Amino acid sequence: MKKIFCISALLFTMVTFLAVAEERQYKNQFQEAEISYKNVIVYKVLDHKDAYVVMYATGHRDIGNIAIPKKWYNESPKKLSFRKLSSGMTPYMTVINRGDSFERVILTMPVSRGDSAWGVADSNVQVDADVDTLNIVY
Repeated sequence: MKKIFCISALLFTMVTFLAVAEERQYKNQFQEAEISYKNVIVYKVLDHKDAYVVMYATGHRDIGNIAIPKKWYNESPKKLSFRKLSSGMTPYMTVINRGDSFERVILTMPVSRGDSAWGVADSNVQVDADVDTLNIVY
């Protein structure tokens, strides 16, 4: 009886020690991510000669407008990229930040420019396409 008690006490101590050691290892291994993202619904993207004017949903049933320079698509690393919209989904925009600073934007849009989500901006409208960051209101 004493042998069973000693063996079970020893096993219990070993299991407890291993569990505590493993927990400490995980606490040191995981850190909070620097990168965060926000998805917003896109109502329409207007194609301008220097930029894409994106009309998107803000959090309070309002419509926000933002100009995304076309030059961002050709920069390295890219600040602008496009994804094909899957059928049955609504177009959306993903804004990716590293820490508190803007890193890149991804527009998930229909491939066909004939879709109602795409449009053409008036060429007489002045668009500020000479920016390096994206200041978006959610």
